[in-house]
Amino acid sequence: MPYTITMKKIVYFLLITFVLSLNSCSSIQKMGTNAVSDMMSGYDKKGRLIEKKQGTADPMLAVMGETDTILIGDFLPVTLKMCEILQAGNPEHQGMAIMCGQLNVMYANAYIQSPADEIPVSEFDKKDSEYRRAYAHYLKGSEQIFAVLEKKYPGINDILVSADEDKISTVVSKLKKNDVNALYWAVAGRLGAFSLDPLNPDLITSLSACVALLEKACELDAEYSSGAIWSLLFTFYVSAPADFCGNMERGLECYRMAQKVSGGKQAGNYVAYAESYCIPQNDEEGFVKALNDALAINPDEDPSSRLMTVIYQKKARRLLAAKEDYFLEW
Repeated sequence: MPYTITMKKIVYFLLITFVLSLNSCSSIQKMGTNAVSDMMSGYDKKGRLIEKKQGTADPMLAVMGETDTILIGDFLPVTLKMCEILQAGNPEHQGMAIMCGQLNVMYANAYIQSPADEIPVSEFDKKDSEYRRAYAHYLKGSEQIFAVLEKKYPGINDILVSADEDKISTVVSKLKKNDVNALYWAVAGRLGAFSLDPLNPDLITSLSACVALLEKACELDAEYSSGAIWSLLFTFYVSAPADFCGNMERGLECYRMAQKVSGGKQAGNYVAYAESYCIPQNDEEGFVKALNDALAINPDEDPSSRLMTVIYQKKARRLLAAKEDYFLEW
């Protein structure tokens, strides 16, 4: 059999070489490790977001600008483990901890839960197994980031297990714009876990704090990631029961804000509207329109979000093809 070098083998070789180099750290290598961690995570050792200079090249464009979702699906878990190994060798680097959490949440959503949604109910065991995997990654990612936030704001983890409005308000009032990215991914992970286990009492208790943290993040940076926080709030508010902090009116306000900030150019907003609002409201016309609006977006118009546009357009096509499963014909 001829020896074939695959891309994965090359990646694994580079990863092993990298890890071995870390194990022989000198003070100079430690400085180099911090520099690599800064570059990969976008945060410094203290968990502070590193502001990019105008005109600086963005290496993440090689990932977020990709159209081959399978390629990125193979690449992401390798990158995740590489970052976690780097973070384990440099545990005091808070920025890398945030990056590890972000990658866990992203992987859970785009490459575990979303594909699991497509598994037929007849394959329940497989579907349930994948949802459990997604749940584990959501919580792991959330906990990694909240551990960093706890160091900056002692008591922030306490409000996740307490619905005390005064405690929540006190902690939330201390947050700064520099924390918004970490807040988004930390809460997204926790709400992702809640979506898969909505009867978990610990997750239910944390909902008040999660909503307060997201609302504060919007106040601090309303335009973050083209309205991503508004979109997450919309999905939560219209999906959760009123007793669990759900709020239909506020949810629709958040959707309008997400569309305003994004200029209507984020496919994920339309898919979220179709799935989270139109289906429960039995609004077939709105469902079809929203998904067609998502499909009308040109992925090349914004290279920085090309990957997510392609992923959400794939989901839009799947939802349209299964329309009869969601709406009753009278």
